[in-house]
Amino acid sequence: MNTFILKENVLTDNVLLIPEEGKVFKGNYIAIVKEYTYQNAWSDKLSNIQRFRTEKSLLKFLGKNYPEFEYNN
Repeated sequence: MNTFILKENVLTDNVLLIPEEGKVFKGNYIAIVKEYTYQNAWSDKLSNIQRFRTEKSLLKFLGKNYPEFEYNN
């Protein structure tokens, strides 16, 4: 599994998880995005888990929410 940092937060980072070439995640997902929000000074809260089945929907999400991130196949 490949992990890419989308946004660096103080404690935890928003990450993009991509399976190795030729594989998919359980449920036939091609990518997973985990987003965290500030909870208190010692921890962050996992606020959102986005799962994608198509590359088109992944690119649309990344373009809207993380325009500075460049995704290369």
